[in-house]
Amino acid sequence: MKDEDPDEEGGGAEVIENAQATLSSVEEMLEGYEWASENILSGKAVRGTADQIQARLLDELMALEKANIHSFIESDDRVNTVLKYLDDALAELDSMDSIVASYKIHLNVVNDDIVYIQSQNRGLQVQTQNQRALLSELEELLQTVQVDREALLTLTQDSLEKTASITRLEEAATQLYKALQAGRDRDMAATMERLDEYRTHNAQFCKRMLDFLAIMFTAQGKLLLGDNDGVIMSARGRPTLKNHKEFESYLERYSGLMLYMKEMDEAVYGKLCAAYFSASSELHATQVRALLTVCRGMIKKVPDEDEGFGTAPMTGTYRAAAVGMRRAGTIVRSPLEGRKDRKERADGEMHTSDAFALILEQLAPMIYREEDFIADFLQINDVALTFADYMGLENYFRRQATRSAGLSAGTMKLVRGAMDLIFGFIPAELKTWLDGVMGKDTMQIVGIIVCLERFLADAEERGNPFLLNVLEKTHARLRAQFDRRIVEYIKTVEDTKLTSKKRNGVASFIKYFPTYVGRMESQLIGSDALEIRQHVDQSYDKLVLGMFEALKQMAKMDGEGEDKGQLNYHVIMIENMHYFVADISQIDIGTIATFLARAQAIYDENLSAYVKLVLRRPFAKIIDYFEGVERLLKTTAPSEIPSNSTYSKSALKKVVKEFTAKDVRKHVDALFKRVEKHFTDASEKTTTEEVNGMASGTVLVGVWKACEDELLRITELFAKRIAQCYQSAGVTLEYSAVDVEGSFKRHRVAA
Repeated sequence: MKDEDPDEEGGGAEVIENAQATLSSVEEMLEGYEWASENILSGKAVRGTADQIQARLLDELMALEKANIHSFIESDDRVNTVLKYLDDALAELDSMDSIVASYKIHLNVVNDDIVYIQSQNRGLQVQTQNQRALLSELEELLQTVQVDREALLTLTQDSLEKTASITRLEEAATQLYKALQAGRDRDMAATMERLDEYRTHNAQFCKRMLDFLAIMFTAQGKLLLGDNDGVIMSARGRPTLKNHKEFESYLERYSGLMLYMKEMDEAVYGKLCAAYFSASSELHATQVRALLTVCRGMIKKVPDEDEGFGTAPMTGTYRAAAVGMRRAGTIVRSPLEGRKDRKERADGEMHTSDAFALILEQLAPMIYREEDFIADFLQINDVALTFADYMGLENYFRRQATRSAGLSAGTMKLVRGAMDLIFGFIPAELKTWLDGVMGKDTMQIVGIIVCLERFLADAEERGNPFLLNVLEKTHARLRAQFDRRIVEYIKTVEDTKLTSKKRNGVASFIKYFPTYVGRMESQLIGSDALEIRQHVDQSYDKLVLGMFEALKQMAKMDGEGEDKGQLNYHVIMIENMHYFVADISQIDIGTIATFLARAQAIYDENLSAYVKLVLRRPFAKIIDYFEGVERLLKTTAPSEIPSNSTYSKSALKKVVKEFTAKDVRKHVDALFKRVEKHFTDASEKTTTEEVNGMASGTVLVGVWKACEDELLRITELFAKRIAQCYQSAGVTLEYSAVDVEGSFKRHRVAA
């Protein structure tokens, strides 16, 4: 240690001093931060103090660096020069940035101008292209609407009848059509110098068509009618209307030119429609009148003796029709099929209803065909086809045609009334025909109504308003006529009672009613679903009610209240109701069940009353005696009956002795003569007439049997009352049921 250098010693001392100064500074700093403060002693976190120390050190470090930099800058003058240049460079950069921003704004404006110019250029190119295309189209259109002289010559001079010529006319008319359609456009019209000339040619051509077709309508109609007025007779004698196929085929060739005329000259088109309607109406009228005439001659006239309820007797033909009549099935057959199961009749053997059905079978298809034909030929439909469509022209002409399409109100009214103008004669012709033929057989009105209702259903299904209207009016008129006829029948029946002054067997209207029903039902086969079926059923009820009331009035005319008058009343009712029930019960239709039961009840009631009246004359004493016993039994015991002086044992013996077996036989003989006299008219008049195996005169059989049954009944009752009330008297009847049966058997009428 002693050998050390003094400089080293001095340096070491300086180091020591510096270290001590540092320590002192640290100590001061620590003291300033209260390093050993209460916070530390109290255990609180010391993180805040450390952060302060760190911040203090960093501040000191920053200050030291600034001092170093400042000393550095201060120590060299070139630094200021560099800083000056740097400032100038920054200023230049700022100036350059503003200039660049200005350039950018100008460039954006230029870019927008360029984009606008480009878009305008494209629009001009499209417009130029469109104008060139439009110019080309206009040049082509102008070239198209120019009608050459050859086409105009064809329209004025070419034939209108040959098919090839019609095709050429359509082609020539197409050129004129294009020109006139284009002429409807104002701009185009200004460029067409010959438009008026084209219009003149159009008017001349349409007039030429009108004159030609008006003549051909009539000429072709006459050709169709021929020598037989358009009615063909089949091998079996059935008339048939000649069809219009050739006539229609001839005219259908002009359908295209009709379209042209409809669009280009409506006035001439309307005249042509009127000319066709007139010619077609005359054609159809001639055919229909001829058909009606032929059918009128084929109708069978009803026999003179078979004309109604007043005087008509039963004829063999219609008795057979009435007997065994059955209602057919309920399916309504088609009008054209309704007569397939009927055999063909020769001339003069056809019923009115059959002839009318034949007429409607011809008329209905004729009307349907004509409606379809005029829709195609005259273009009266909802298709809205134009001549441009028909010829397949360009869309421009189709649009022009569509824009000007449509008829005026007057022309539209004309074409809508086409069916009325053509077939307007049918209602009057049918009415005249029906009124005429009805005189031959008035009862065929039901068959005619059946035909009408069947064809009404067909017309409604097909949606033909004209035929539907005609048939409905005819149907309503005939229904009213049928109702009036029923009223007349009832009036005739009522008038019969005023002329019947005595009993004369079965009334004429009772005899006729089965005939009437038979004839009605023969016309109603297969019509159960039709309205007329129920209407006829109702008429049956009205007639039966009227007949029964008339019979009652007729039966009362001989003196009501007297025995003879009462007997006559019962005899008339028995005869007529027996005949009615016997005949009507053979007709198997459900409608008659009600009034058949009514007639049976009237028959039973009057038969019972009659039997009691006729038995009372020969058996009055014994009947009166036991009727008195019956009255006493209501208030007196049976054992006390003999105590009554009027009904004593002696009175009983006296009454019983008057009715021995011999007396009964004698009384029955007299009874038979009386009953036979009452019913002899019916027996003599009708025993030769048969109704399905039962003789109408067997009314006597039924009456005689009822008399026997009634006498047996009261005989049994007499014996019963004797046994009940006079048991100890030892009195019995002097005759027995066997005696009664034997007496009646002698006069029993063979059925």
